[in-house]
Amino acid sequence: MRRLLDHWRLFSSVLGSLLLLCLLYCLFAPKQYEAKTRLALRIGPVSALNLDTADTPHPNSLAAGEIQLETLANVLRSDELAWRVILEKKLYESPGFVGVLPPRFSPFHADSPSPDARAWLLERFQNALHVRTVPRTMLFELRFQSRDPNLSAGVLNALVRAYQSEETETRILATTQATGWLNTQLQDLKAKADRDEQRLADFQNQHGLLIAPDTPGNSQSGGRHVTALLEVDELGRDLVAATSERILREAEYRAAMQGDPELVLASDPRLQNDNGGLSVSALRQIRQRRGDLEQERAQLSAEHGPNFPRVVEIRQQLDDLDRQQQAEDAKLRDRFRSAFQTASDREQLVRSNLAQRTGEGQQVVAAAAQYEGMRREAEASRELYVRMLGKVEEAGLAAGVHVPELWVIDPAHPPAKPSAPDLPLYMAITFFAGLWIATGAVYLVRIVQSSRMRYLLAALLLASVALTLSAQAPTPSTSGLPTGVVKIPAAKDTKNYPNPKEAPPVWTGTDSASTSPAAGSLAPLAGPIVPGEQLEITEYHTPEFHSSVRVAADGTVMLPMIGEIHLAGLDESEAARVIADTLIGKGMLLHPQVTVQTTAYVGQDVTILGEVGRPGVYPFAAHHRLLDLISAASGLNVTAGGLVDITHRDHPDSPEMITLDFSQSGSERQNPELLPGDLVHVSRAGLVYVVGDVNRPGGFTLDPAQRTTVLQALSLAWGPSQNASLSKALLIHAKDDGRTVTTLDLKRMLRGQDPDLPVNERDILFVPDSTAKNLWNRTMESAIQSAVGVSIYAGMVYSQRF
Repeated sequence: MRRLLDHWRLFSSVLGSLLLLCLLYCLFAPKQYEAKTRLALRIGPVSALNLDTADTPHPNSLAAGEIQLETLANVLRSDELAWRVILEKKLYESPGFVGVLPPRFSPFHADSPSPDARAWLLERFQNALHVRTVPRTMLFELRFQSRDPNLSAGVLNALVRAYQSEETETRILATTQATGWLNTQLQDLKAKADRDEQRLADFQNQHGLLIAPDTPGNSQSGGRHVTALLEVDELGRDLVAATSERILREAEYRAAMQGDPELVLASDPRLQNDNGGLSVSALRQIRQRRGDLEQERAQLSAEHGPNFPRVVEIRQQLDDLDRQQQAEDAKLRDRFRSAFQTASDREQLVRSNLAQRTGEGQQVVAAAAQYEGMRREAEASRELYVRMLGKVEEAGLAAGVHVPELWVIDPAHPPAKPSAPDLPLYMAITFFAGLWIATGAVYLVRIVQSSRMRYLLAALLLASVALTLSAQAPTPSTSGLPTGVVKIPAAKDTKNYPNPKEAPPVWTGTDSASTSPAAGSLAPLAGPIVPGEQLEITEYHTPEFHSSVRVAADGTVMLPMIGEIHLAGLDESEAARVIADTLIGKGMLLHPQVTVQTTAYVGQDVTILGEVGRPGVYPFAAHHRLLDLISAASGLNVTAGGLVDITHRDHPDSPEMITLDFSQSGSERQNPELLPGDLVHVSRAGLVYVVGDVNRPGGFTLDPAQRTTVLQALSLAWGPSQNASLSKALLIHAKDDGRTVTTLDLKRMLRGQDPDLPVNERDILFVPDSTAKNLWNRTMESAIQSAVGVSIYAGMVYSQRF
């Protein structure tokens, strides 16, 4: 407050100048008059006589909701309606709308205006027109602003009339076009219906059909009586009886021919009394014995092959029973054949007599069926013609009684008072903003001492004021409230920080605990079978086939039922398939389920040490290549380097050096084949430390296989902050007898003017803080935030008023 009193003249001059400018603007600015009208969306018919039911929206439907309101609002803002109103009211000649027409548009012709003149008039019209919807209602509010109050009201009323006229003309034109096309189709339908009726009458006269007209209580049509139909019915009943007899005899004969005469005898007691051969009881005994043998063979066949001994014995007994039964079956088949032949001959006689009497009946039925189809086709054509004729008449009536969708509630009247400029509001806004600007000017004068800083801050202040004056006011939406009034967005930090999820690993000084794989925690994968391994072989259906054998030196094993078989070089699944195929080929089992499991392996393993998740000893049968072994050891640690040493058992003094490059993991050099007894050691990466005014200080790993520079280490720390002093960075290198400090100019290094120096293990890169940058950045942020705050508040007040 004391500083304000010391500079009261500066404070008063700034505030007074702003208030004076606002007062002059309000006094000399032209008065603007704003007329308004209210419209309602019609959601129901006006009267009970409503023929336009198809286009009447339901109150609860989506068309009567927010989407339809927004659509109609955009239609009222369309350029087509605006141009019709401009031509109708001759706004291009009205001083209250255009003032003075620009000279580049002279002379102006309303019939053929130039594109620039049309665009200029439409832009002024759209800027003066405001359309919004009243929240939670079906109402529109239209506002138009101009210098003439009568013109503002007249334009709104003309716009509503133009919309209603456009809607009516469009509907009448569409109805006229549809009616013309339907009249053409009606003529074709009427001609087709007449042709179908005439063809139906000709067909009835040609075939002599006497068809009675349809009655409401009877859906069947009558016809003439045909005597031949009675004979056909009688012969049909005789044929049914003869056919039934023939079917019965044929069924008995076919059952006997299929080798099952016992069932035929059991179904007919007459055949049992006349039978002089083998008794029914004997046949049943043979069949029962055969069933028992077949059941036993089926059980054995599901598990064993055709060469199994018990299967061969059952097959011989079944052959003997078949020979006994075939002799008796031959006698019974002869009797069934003679009875079937007699029934078949009788059926043929009745069928031939029936065929002679069916000719006339078939002709009558065919003619009646064809007549029925023609009659339905004619009725369908007539019904379609009548229905289309009704649609045409209804469309003509509906087009004439259509009610507009918009209903004028409050027509526009000339406003009595101007709407702009508003002197009290503008003076209040200017006074509040002037207080902040005057206070800021006083403090800037106190802070700035040198003339150079005065000029610089004065230019910055003028630029902030210009941006404030040129800022666009919030655009009102159709929801009824300005956009800026609903929610003021909170200030956000505009700094572009890197994503922590994509950051490189940072060493914290402690290693993650590495745990060796416990014994038996990682079972070896099934590898090829080699001589000396112990195998356990089982078969699900045959317990006696279970064997525990050792692979001989020549790669073979001895198994029951199949003898010697070669399995060396195969894995467990392949060996199981070979044994199953051998059992099937020798006819011992049909569907063998063989399981082969290696119970004792030959001693083979590999060892991995160093920077991996789980160092230890792993079976060679599961891991043949380098990357497979690293994956089994839970991958590399964050401190792992790119060098890997492989020491072979045969050459312990000459280890193999490999540089890991996962982009070429498919090459033989990057993923070599391991040998039993190999020792793999993954080296540890070095560390470089980046501290000071950087975004992410800490220690970062160095790959000994790749060269790392100062700028690369700086990028690992997410780069310098905005207050860092790039020209005074230090690179500290540790030695056995002390350390070396090198001053770096990172700004010149980034521009390529200085060489990018390499960094070594345990080097420290220090980026100091700049006090001048820190003070300048905070000062600039405070000034910009103050100017933006005043602009936002002014915009909020303006949006609430307009």
